[in-house]
Amino acid sequence: MRSPGTSWLRRALRRLADDGGNVAITVAFAMVPLAIGTLGAIDLARGASAKVQLQDALDAAALGAARSSANSPDTLQAAGERLLRQNLALGGDFELVSSSFTFGPDNKVLARAQVRVEPYVAGLAGVNNMDIAAATEVVRAGMQLEIALVLDNTGSMNQNNKLYHLKTAAKAFVTAMETAAEGNTVPNSIKISLVPFSHTVRVDSDAYRNAAWIDQNGSSPINNEIFPTATGTQWANRFTLFSQLGTSWRGCVESRQAPYDIQDTPPTTGATLFTPYFAPDEPDYPAEWYGTKFANSYVDDRTSSTNWRVRQGNLTKYVNTKGLGTSKGPNAGCGLRPIIRLTTDFDGLRDAVDDLVADGSTNIPMGLVWGWHTLAPMAPFPDGVPYLTEKHKKIVVLMTDGENTILYKDTPNGSDYSGVGHARQGRVLDPAGRPITESSSQRERTAALDDRLLKLCANMKAPAKDIEIYAIRVEVSSGSSSVLQTCASSADHYYDVQNAADMTMAFQSIAGQIAALHLSR
Repeated sequence: MRSPGTSWLRRALRRLADDGGNVAITVAFAMVPLAIGTLGAIDLARGASAKVQLQDALDAAALGAARSSANSPDTLQAAGERLLRQNLALGGDFELVSSSFTFGPDNKVLARAQVRVEPYVAGLAGVNNMDIAAATEVVRAGMQLEIALVLDNTGSMNQNNKLYHLKTAAKAFVTAMETAAEGNTVPNSIKISLVPFSHTVRVDSDAYRNAAWIDQNGSSPINNEIFPTATGTQWANRFTLFSQLGTSWRGCVESRQAPYDIQDTPPTTGATLFTPYFAPDEPDYPAEWYGTKFANSYVDDRTSSTNWRVRQGNLTKYVNTKGLGTSKGPNAGCGLRPIIRLTTDFDGLRDAVDDLVADGSTNIPMGLVWGWHTLAPMAPFPDGVPYLTEKHKKIVVLMTDGENTILYKDTPNGSDYSGVGHARQGRVLDPAGRPITESSSQRERTAALDDRLLKLCANMKAPAKDIEIYAIRVEVSSGSSSVLQTCASSADHYYDVQNAADMTMAFQSIAGQIAALHLSR
């Protein structure tokens, strides 16, 4: 093939010879070095441009090959070369000489390619074809991750700027995971859920008001326990009572009846369903009848009975009432923000963290089990991949600033209403399997919830589930840390943060461990 530079130069010399005789020929020969130099500069520019185009095309091809399902050298090479040719847009005087796509160490795809550029000055100055090479490497997808951020949003988080520091730390964690995901070859390789908790958790009431996994008709046995009679209990549909009050269900849910309170058993019927949180109206008794008033009296009892059970259980009293919020009423104690399901919307997660508020007492098992529900492959949120899916990992990051608590209250109910009802209902089992009651001490109540937490953690970490748990304990000066230490997957999965301002360091340490797992085979 005749070089364009050679043809142009010969035509120029011939024209000068015809027009100018010896002087013209002399000038023409004097121009030869200048012409060669000019064309040489153009060739260098063409080579530099080809280098850039080749590198861009090779980077894209290596990334595509790494994302492909290729699992042998031949299929990887075929995928890489096909993508390289598709992305390489060079002129007719450029030739792809070779390409190589191979599996390398540390889960990498190694790629090399070479193109040949025919220079304009070939044949005039002894310049051969220019060969341009490029190389790149891409880390193939390691573990794909599903992460639940289970964050304490109890009232004590308002102390010492703990909620502020939690928001800073959690947002930085989300950003670190976003960065790790961007460096991976598989789209949506990291998903994160957000579970704020206190003594209950809250779901999106608009989205799940009619969900099949919510107890729509009061069929769960715990539904009736809050509506006592003189001698027992009675049935009522909680959603009907919400409607009669002219108040909407805010989305909080109650702990399921044992043993489902610490399991991922799909909610299908009866005790497996999730009961909508409904704090009943408590009696209008004056303060002197008990050491402490009934805290959640929000409608007139509409009865003259002096039997507290009759007064509390009177269903006719639930009529339209104005001004019911989260301080008093059926939604009392349901002031926290709703759960965010597994998502790759990292901006949305950071916004949700910014919106967190502190409200209520501490029930760690309640928050942790809902972290599990967000990772599970079945209802209520069937977002997770099946357990033990190859190259996938489920992780919980649990943060709390307090001990498990069901606060004692000197009334027949034995406590304020919470996600486990009133203490008198005996819905929390102690280590021996016996229900705590209104007469149980504070120590016994904490011990019972601690035991449920330990059993829950064991269920989540069991080989059939294989969920990895990190635990962060922040500014807790009382009680023992042994429960959370045991709950964590290992010693280096537990963080005892003595100063809330150091929460970011703990979260970033965890982010580093998780990112390393993300890039491993």
